[in-house]
Amino acid sequence: MGRERSHWPQICAAEISGCGCEAKKMPDLTVLYDGACGLCRASVARVRRIDRGGRIELLDLHEPAAAARFPQVNREEALRLMQAVDSGGKVYSGVDAWARIGLAVSGWKLIAWLLLVPGIHLAAGQIYAWVARNRYRWNPELCADGSCAVHTGPSHRDSEHIHPNN
Repeated sequence: MGRERSHWPQICAAEISGCGCEAKKMPDLTVLYDGACGLCRASVARVRRIDRGGRIELLDLHEPAAAARFPQVNREEALRLMQAVDSGGKVYSGVDAWARIGLAVSGWKLIAWLLLVPGIHLAAGQIYAWVARNRYRWNPELCADGSCAVHTGPSHRDSEHIHPNN
């Protein structure tokens, strides 16, 4: 499987100059995550520990290189749900991204396949979406400067509506 430079522009400088060095192996999967989110950073730390083969690149969505390298990733969606981009440029979101991570690392394939089973996939997707919507509420000190408003504003509140007739 050849590397497509449109999706993987990072190559070693020596490869460009033609010195004949071996280029760094490109990852099978690049995970874009919200580096301002404590829960997201903790999840990334777990992925680093289980990815012994170095098959996954972890890239903070706030890094300038993220948008340039992955123009197909919708930034607003990526701030809501973790994104994973495979070597062919296909984007996976949320629980589908976690399933791709599981498929990429040894010892996690069964869990990944379980996440893809239709009923489990639906439930896992709903749980993931709820956690993603509420993650900033669990770490209010990270939001003291107002930077979390996009995540905690009125349209993102996960609250019950009280009707006057109840």
